[in-house]
Amino acid sequence: MKRVLKSFLIFLPFVLLIVCVNVYADPANVLNIGYERQVAEILTQGKNVENLRNMDDRAFMGEYAAMRTEPVGTLALGSSHSMQLTKELTGDEAFFCAGVTGADMRDCISIYRLFKNKGLLPKRVILSVDYWFLSEGTFETRAMTDGYVQFCRDHGLQALQADWVNSVRQKIEKRGQAFSIPYFQKSLKYMQKGLHRESEPIPTDVHKSSGNMRRADGSYCYEEWYRDAPQEDINIRAEGNILSKPSFASDFTGVSKELVRQMEVFLQEMQEDGVQVAVLFAPYHPAYYDFMAASDDNYVEILDTERLVTELAQKNGAKVFGSFNPHVLGLTEADFYDGLHCSEEAMYRFYPEDLFEIQ
Repeated sequence: MKRVLKSFLIFLPFVLLIVCVNVYADPANVLNIGYERQVAEILTQGKNVENLRNMDDRAFMGEYAAMRTEPVGTLALGSSHSMQLTKELTGDEAFFCAGVTGADMRDCISIYRLFKNKGLLPKRVILSVDYWFLSEGTFETRAMTDGYVQFCRDHGLQALQADWVNSVRQKIEKRGQAFSIPYFQKSLKYMQKGLHRESEPIPTDVHKSSGNMRRADGSYCYEEWYRDAPQEDINIRAEGNILSKPSFASDFTGVSKELVRQMEVFLQEMQEDGVQVAVLFAPYHPAYYDFMAASDDNYVEILDTERLVTELAQKNGAKVFGSFNPHVLGLTEADFYDGLHCSEEAMYRFYPEDLFEIQ
């Protein structure tokens, strides 16, 4: 017992050093409680926020929904593919993009329920659907699931990968970074560059900034070096998706009948709430799409989810626009930031002017 205690005392200073550095620098903002609240406060004041650094989108969304008091006109739900939708594009001053990085359908349902439960039910919803929404193998480990669980209970559905164990695991993984040696190494590099002194979110009125930005309407602006990269660099990014299969594609285990049912019930719930619904399919870079279309891999079933969801949406009174296929939208490689995301300007090329009647 004495040996164990002695060993513990020897290593205790090193553990404390790791914890102190990680908490102080916190390059990914996973330990900085209150960061997302700061961003939400700025947005609710009608200001854009620049100098964003690895914000937890889901924690931010919870804070923002709790603070917002103004009614929502058009609400956009989805992954980063939804984040180039703006109030200027939709023509709705009360538009808000509630997209979160890597969102799956459980995120979309949970966030919709956040606004609904707050009494901020939107008049319109744009649901940006990714192919991984219908596969149980591609579930996002960070997903918000509280609203999703309640949704399933309300409709007698089976909540998938959303029990209390999953919720506890998420919290442990996030707070456990305080003791992480790899995170300690990242923190040291962060401090060496002096970035820990420049981590506060900054209010601004500009539409685009040199750094990452989330606007008052919820839309996202990539940092300048990424969004304005030479075409050669953008094509290399797309090539990277071809050479190294993204996890959400490699983990795709086929279309889940249960998730198809849940998607349909979600569309029906919004319609019953009196919400006009439109489904968006965000396009992929031409080179990456052409690779997927010609592949003998599971990309065949992946791309077919567009047809499946389109039929589901139309059956349940939802409009559909966009496509995984950039060619049918008239887009070229110049309309993309990388292999997976089209530019803000490209959205104007295929967003229907008559999608909704904004009043």
